[in-house]
Amino acid sequence: MTIRLSILAGACALALTACGAPSSTEAPVPGSSIDASADWHLVSEESRLTFVSTKADELAEIHTFKTMTGSVTPEGAATIEIALDSVDTAIELRDERMRAMLFETETHPTLTITSETALDAFSEMEEGDRRRIEADITVGLHGAENAYFADLFVTRVGADKVLVESASPVLVHAADFELDAGLEALREVAALPSISPAVPVSVSFVFEQ
Repeated sequence: MTIRLSILAGACALALTACGAPSSTEAPVPGSSIDASADWHLVSEESRLTFVSTKADELAEIHTFKTMTGSVTPEGAATIEIALDSVDTAIELRDERMRAMLFETETHPTLTITSETALDAFSEMEEGDRRRIEADITVGLHGAENAYFADLFVTRVGADKVLVESASPVLVHAADFELDAGLEALREVAALPSISPAVPVSVSFVFEQ
């Protein structure tokens, strides 16, 4: 529910595209060449996925995950994996409840995002260039898979580094991944009048070669 994140493997692929080799009709810019045959890897310590939960109709709180890995092949196959046990809501008891009652991490430990995109469309982007893109991604969570549309910014931040970030959040619903029962269990144990089943998800992913 809270993690669809959106969330953005397609973006990764397109982002990496942005860092493709220079056009064959132009001279390479010194220090900006990239090995088109090498994989890209998520820089986890510089990357972040956040989701916002709303309870009692008006109290919104921002949460994230501490552990994630990801890569994009030269062919454009992108994969991101997020460890659901690493959920961080700033309240340990709530983290424990989300692991056990919502995500059921003993059975479903990982959120997976995949996408495939040709990486040659952005080959002329230079360091500092930023583009807004649209990406289709597939999210696997809690034993189900769903497709989403992501609105993203891609920025080439270095010769071998790309930033992919949300231009607008991806809205995910608990029912998309059969998380309704878990959400209701959380509401009851916390004695809340409501928890919104719709969750906006945003990302800031850094990839390097």
